[in-house]
Amino acid sequence: MPAPGRLLLLRHGQSVLNAQDRFTGLLDPPLTPAGVEEAARAGTLLASSGFSPDLVFTSTLRRTRDTARIVLDSMGATEVPVRAAWELNERSYGSLTGRARNELLTELGPEVFRFWRRSYYGAPPPMPGTQLRRIRRSRAFAGLPPEAVQATESLCAVIKRVRTFWHQHLRPRIREGEDLLVIGHGNSLRALCLVLDRLSHAEVEALNIPTGHPLAYRFTPEIVPLVRGGEYLNPLAARTAAAMVAAAGGT
Repeated sequence: MPAPGRLLLLRHGQSVLNAQDRFTGLLDPPLTPAGVEEAARAGTLLASSGFSPDLVFTSTLRRTRDTARIVLDSMGATEVPVRAAWELNERSYGSLTGRARNELLTELGPEVFRFWRRSYYGAPPPMPGTQLRRIRRSRAFAGLPPEAVQATESLCAVIKRVRTFWHQHLRPRIREGEDLLVIGHGNSLRALCLVLDRLSHAEVEALNIPTGHPLAYRFTPEIVPLVRGGEYLNPLAARTAAAMVAAAGGT
């Protein structure tokens, strides 16, 4: 058996709605200029670390696909195949989708706001049917199964789809020695970290993953992480960025 491959996780660069501090969810905004720079820096960091992916997985949303393109261009690795998977899409924030977080905090109060935003089981009220149908007709979801676009989701629901993707698509490739780069979203990557590290509900609720900072996992032959929680390639910068995310209320 070959030695297990490595897994690098990367949250996409800052999007337009990230910059506006809005619940993005299944909306499909582009990257900001700052997000483009984050993706390019991530690619440079990956290249300098010696990491060369055999395959890149993204979600079907443009902010991850554009991040992948910029990262691979920065690495000089544009020939690496990229596959989009809806299971890696961001969580559906239901009726919160597109809303400004500070307005909702004032409207809902801190307890309800945190329950819908960060808890393991909490799901916001469903988004209106017109918005749901519009999202389903968008380019990011063309040809995907109905379960790819939910009217609302809890973090628990995201974890279920990400766990299935891990067992069906990521774990077998890592076992065969492939090095993988997964470019996802705050919640889909938190879900993947829960699966990898067997996080408790409290641990995943407290976890924040900043945009643009590669997180590396190496594995034992049994495909157990050698370091629980992985290792950021630039740990000081990543910790600072994660603290800023936490101060703003979390991923």
